[in-house]
Amino acid sequence: HSARRLYSSISPREIFGQNIFSGISFAPRQDNNWSGLLKLTWKLDATHKLALTGNQSLSINQNTQSLQTNLEFVEPGPGYPYEYQNNLDNFNTFTHVNKQLSAAWTHTLNPQTFYELKLARFFSHLRSDVNGKHWTEYEEPQDIVTQPIDYFYNRDSSIVSVFPGDGFWDFGDGETWHDHYVEEYTFKAELTRHSKDNTHKFKAGLETSFAEFQMIDIYRPWFGDLGLNNDIYKVRPAYGSMYAQDQIKFKGLIANVGLRFDYWFPGKFVEDAVNNPEIITISEATRRQFKEDTHNFLGRRWRGRISPRLGVSHPISDNQMLFFSYGHFSKQPKPQFVYAKLGENSAKSTFQKFGNPNLDYETTVAYEFGIRHKFTDNDVFTATAYYKDIFDYVTTVSFSGTGRLSGRSFTTYLNLDYSRSRGIEVEYRKRASSFLTGSMSGSYALATGKSSSPDDAFLVARGTLNEKPITEDHLIWDRPWQVSVVANMSAAKGAGPRVFGVQLPDKWNLNVRAFAQAGKRYTPQYFTNNYLLNGRPEYESDLDQNGEPDDPLGKLAAHWFWINLNFEKYFSALGLDYTFAIEVVNLLDRKNPQVINPTTGRAYELGDSTPTSWNDPYYPDTQAPLDPFPFNPARYLTPRNIRLGLVVRF
Repeated sequence: HSARRLYSSISPREIFGQNIFSGISFAPRQDNNWSGLLKLTWKLDATHKLALTGNQSLSINQNTQSLQTNLEFVEPGPGYPYEYQNNLDNFNTFTHVNKQLSAAWTHTLNPQTFYELKLARFFSHLRSDVNGKHWTEYEEPQDIVTQPIDYFYNRDSSIVSVFPGDGFWDFGDGETWHDHYVEEYTFKAELTRHSKDNTHKFKAGLETSFAEFQMIDIYRPWFGDLGLNNDIYKVRPAYGSMYAQDQIKFKGLIANVGLRFDYWFPGKFVEDAVNNPEIITISEATRRQFKEDTHNFLGRRWRGRISPRLGVSHPISDNQMLFFSYGHFSKQPKPQFVYAKLGENSAKSTFQKFGNPNLDYETTVAYEFGIRHKFTDNDVFTATAYYKDIFDYVTTVSFSGTGRLSGRSFTTYLNLDYSRSRGIEVEYRKRASSFLTGSMSGSYALATGKSSSPDDAFLVARGTLNEKPITEDHLIWDRPWQVSVVANMSAAKGAGPRVFGVQLPDKWNLNVRAFAQAGKRYTPQYFTNNYLLNGRPEYESDLDQNGEPDDPLGKLAAHWFWINLNFEKYFSALGLDYTFAIEVVNLLDRKNPQVINPTTGRAYELGDSTPTSWNDPYYPDTQAPLDPFPFNPARYLTPRNIRLGLVVRF
């Protein structure tokens, strides 16, 4: 299934002031990607250099992953708009434009010291709409009865009824109109100095960015002027970092010692929301905590995080090297998690997601210890053990409102208390000849987190959550094992290898990679030994006292496995260099499940049991609105995919 054509509202229209393109010019296919790069370097003399770089990219498609706002450790959905597969001409087109322009100045002060200054502008724009329509022009989608008509008998009578559709939208438009942009100006300065005896390499710098974000998101626009739900805001945050690092070399030992300071000004929009008592979704406790956790600078509130880092490697013999690293790593939360619906005029739908103005950095504290052993010049083995404590990573919590918000449900974003990841990794690299190299690697890891959040006690006190034990459960991004085997064969010019007495051509490269990984985590459902009135077996999760799964994400789905192949042949003609390329993804065409049936642990196939909430083909739903049967083609990863290419260099 595919749309007859895609229309982009924001793709380029002009060149040198001449309007020569339309909304379909850059969208000849279902998945369109364009990019361009220009770089100019001017070496004024031996110690001064100026570099100007500009690049732009454009993508146009109907992949819903373009707009999915995911939590840091949550995988995006498959991206295929299954319910609209019979009506893709009226589904959203996603256009993503990126532009970047930078100027870098490098000045060498002496043989040991140089500095670099960089000024950059980054602009990113994403539009999601239906054929360029304004949101007031959207029509509600309809699932209607079409030929051939399907009938069914009501079990309690002899009346013959008609199935009210098939779960696919036949008319109407997509459910969202969305537009957001980010404009960011960044200044970076960095100084690097080597000691005369080369035992120290010191580096220090700062980076500061000033940005403007604007978001307009309208859900189901056919309801009212701004839809059933909407979110509109414009914010101007500032953020940056300062850092220093020293690399020390002493009798084979190499140590890297560093310190980094990250800061973030959420902006006036957040401060106004916190200070506005009319924003009733911000509690008094949150307002008070925001002022306690942030600091004042020139009338604006900011928060920061200091991150120490240490890395050491030391030879213990001619063929063995020990290495160790320790570091703190901070990540600023995504804008939507902070700013969503903090304005006075946010939509008042029944169920909403509200930003949290007091979100803090996500922080990872990582430890790593390993050994590298060189058996010969052509054989190297590496083993690494690591442990990561992840603090304050962002997740969602749902709750029911009280007081002025009584009768309404909300979802907000919180920094969870704690999770951890630990594991081991091994790798073996082999150079069999100048023609053949390869590697094997594998890992085993476990990622778990506390089931309770910092606000659980508050929710328990309000009676909106039952007390539950503090336990560690598997996290959704936990994949315990992974194995990879890579082989690379290449022939340089005039050095075609001889195999079984046959001289092979030269100037080519062949890369083959086999990869296997544990399946996705899922919460299992079990047969309850009960049947519904229509004879359908009933499946449910084991529930705890809160009515939540007792073993969340406790099972692993069917594993993933694929083989990818890439072949390149190099040749020259007419004074130009060419590369002919063949790329094969999933060579064996294996079905790797990504939409998991929680009753079986694999992707659905006809005849499998299903959760009660799914529309089972053997026990079809008869009351509108219907969900489609679970035959979404995106329930499996990409099937075998072959791409041919030609690269011309001049």
